[in-house]
Order: sequence, then C-alpha cells, then structure tokens
Amino acid sequence: MNSENKHILFIVPDGIGIKNYLYSNVIYYLKPNAKITIWSPLPIEAFNEVKRIHNIDFGYSQIQLSPEGSLTRLYREATTYARLVHNSQLKNNPTILTNWRRPKYSLKVKTLYRFAELLGGYISKKYSRILSFEEKGNSKIDSKSINKYLNDIKDLNPTSIFITHQRVAGLMPICIAANKLGIKTTCAIFSWDNLPKARLAVKTDYYLVWSQWMKNEMKDYYPEISESRVHLVGTPQFEFYLDENRKDSRDSFAKKHGLDADKKWICFSGDDITTSPYDQLFLKDVVESLEGEKDHFQIIFRRCPVDFSSRYDETLNAHKNFIISIDPIWNIESETNWVGYFPKYEDINMQINLAYHCDMVINLGSTMALDFVSYNKPCLYLNYNPSDDSTWCTKIIYNFQHFRSMEGLNAVGWVNSKEEILQTVLNILNNPNEVASDRKKWMKTIVLHPLNTNSQNIASAIF
Repeated sequence: MNSENKHILFIVPDGIGIKNYLYSNVIYYLKPNAKITIWSPLPIEAFNEVKRIHNIDFGYSQIQLSPEGSLTRLYREATTYARLVHNSQLKNNPTILTNWRRPKYSLKVKTLYRFAELLGGYISKKYSRILSFEEKGNSKIDSKSINKYLNDIKDLNPTSIFITHQRVAGLMPICIAANKLGIKTTCAIFSWDNLPKARLAVKTDYYLVWSQWMKNEMKDYYPEISESRVHLVGTPQFEFYLDENRKDSRDSFAKKHGLDADKKWICFSGDDITTSPYDQLFLKDVVESLEGEKDHFQIIFRRCPVDFSSRYDETLNAHKNFIISIDPIWNIESETNWVGYFPKYEDINMQINLAYHCDMVINLGSTMALDFVSYNKPCLYLNYNPSDDSTWCTKIIYNFQHFRSMEGLNAVGWVNSKEEILQTVLNILNNPNEVASDRKKWMKTIVLHPLNTNSQNIASAIF
C-alpha cells in the first residue's frame, strides 16, 4: 500500500459494520499509514472496544440521518420494486419478489407503497427506465442535507470514504457530497444474499464483494457498474476463526455455560422472526426429537441477535437441563431496528467457541452454516413446514436466489420432516464427512479464499 499518509472516513450505519470491519484486521492494516475518522448513528460507546483492541484513537461524529422526502422515497421504492420484478424475470425466480414487503403502519406510508408498486410495474418494462428513475430520485434529495455534508466533509478533508454496507438510503447525501468534492467512495456489499434483493441503496465509486459469485451477480443485476469498479476482496468475518488464541478449552467452555463436557453438543441457531416466524416450533421439534438421547447430547441454543422475544421461552423452560441457551453478547438500544444493536467484542469468541466445540449446527437457511464450515462442521437445514400457515413455507426460503450457489454440491444436510431429525443427527455424528461432504467447496464459492488475506485486501481497496 502507498506509504503516503491517508485519511479514511468510515461510515458505519449499524453494529454489523463494527463486528466485520472494525473488530477485524482491516484497521490493523490501515492504521500505520492512515488517520481514521468514524461517522455513525451509533453512540461513541459502541466504538470503545475498537480503540482498545487496535490501540488506536480516531475522530468520531454521531450523525443523524435525515428522513427522505416523499418524492425521493417514492422513486426509490418504485425502482426497488422494478428491480425486483426485473431480477425475478432475469433469473426466472419468483421468490425474488418476496423481498417486496408492504409496511403495516400509517395510511400515508401504505399509500406511498401502493403508488410505488404501480409506478414500479411501469418502470420495470425497460431497464433504462430503472436507471432514469433512480437518477430522478437522487436529484430530489434535499439540497440542505447534501450541503451540510459537503461542508462537513470539506472540513474533515478525508482522502477516501468507506461505507460498511450499502443498504441505508439515508447515506446517499454523503455520497453525493463526496462526489461533488472528488473524494473516492467505496462500500461493502453487506452479505452474500443481498444483490438479487435490489438493496443497493447507495451509489459509490467502488464496491467490495465477497466472491466471484457476487462479482458475477453485480454484472447481472447492475450492468451499468463497470467490472473495474467491483473489487473482489472477500469478507473479514471468517478470519476470526483462524485465531487459535480465541478458543477456550472444552472444559473451560463447559464450566462457563453449565454444559456437560462429556456429552455431544448440537447448536440450534435461531433466525429472525421475519425469515422464520415459526422458528420456535422448529426448536421444539428438534428438542423433542433428540430428548431420548439426552444422556448423550445437549442442545445449545443461540438466538438471532435481533430476536430477544419470548417466543422460545416455553421450550427453553420445559427442557432446562437438556437445552442450554447461550445468548449473543450484544448491546441492545432499540427493539425496533438494527441501528440500536451492536455486538460486543466478547461475542466473537462466543461464536467461535460454539462452532469449534459443537458437532453441528441446525437452522433454517442461516449463514451460521458458513461459520461452522470454518471448522469443517456440517449444517442441517430444516426443510419442512412446522405450521399450517399457508402464507409461509420453507420451499420459498430454499428457492431464494443465493441458495443457487449450492447447485451441484452436497453443501448441507437436509431434514425434510420432524421424523427425520434424530436419524439425520445420528448419521452426522457417526459419519461426519458423508453429510454435507462439499461444504468446504460451497464456502469457497461464497467467500474468497484464503480467508486470512481478506482484511488486507479490503484495506488495500479502501486505500
């Protein structure tokens, strides 16, 4: 990297950016040659651990993102809907349209979304219309907000701006201001499932993707973005698993969490309530199916960090000695959105030790499968409907576009009914390399390898 001193402005919309980019080694590779400033809606306390672990000081401002004007939002939602229609036709995959969700609150917002659908249907007929209306939406962004950031960025004088993910539309005024000043902007694509979902809410000069799979997706869904602007760098979150110093001994981990070190541990990782509204029924099925083996097994339950609801309590309370709940170590400021949530540094080691000490993970289509592959542990995906709700089914979930990355691979084990749970689990314990035998190949499709170079790749791209 260039030895000339740089000034990097990090825009961190939520806590996932802290975990993936600020707790990781990205800062390690930047700090010798770069001054760092952070802007975020999160309070300064959210970044105290970043200072400690990297032994670094940095500038900080807590920003308050301005709400979009009605016309800007209408055009943005309309083009989002249009892109979903376009993408579903492009990939012949109707499940892409399930990412369009009408909000259930005020009449004003419901009306806006209805108009967005009507306008989006018209826009979707030609890709050039999508681009035209995206430009119209950005042209309607409040000039006062842009000018405020223009002055703030001018005063700060960064050499480049890095946005830790692309999904927050309220960051567009920052991108526009930076563009006016000729300052390079880069953003990371949040996750391996985001691109088909039309969630590119900010426009930057460069984009960072996890894999060649995602780079190909950028070309498919956003052909107007040249390949030279899409950097294949990987993602840093799986580097943590390479650090031997993060592992506790089995006895120490057992003592810390009230586990029996002599038993097999099986992790059930929860999903958010939108993805898996009947996750509590899945947990109940798993517990009831395996309880006959409780002399040999224990189940460890890790809930989704944004779901501290009571929906699992009945099962957890009824099977206290068999299922041990180990909650994510997150700060919870808000119960309504991701912004108030951020992981504490200890949660990284918690998740690493779960993957290291458990024999497998069971869930509904979760990325936790990849965390466990880091230690060559298999994942079981639950593939049946535990409820008679006709509006929701696992068939839709597993037809999501990002799961096409598994085609031709024995990537995970499948549980197609409650009755299959026990035997499938026993098969894995007896033959751990036969179930999901291609799990490492699948991970290499999704995440650039070798994993230990990803932070350095990202730092180089930000420079």
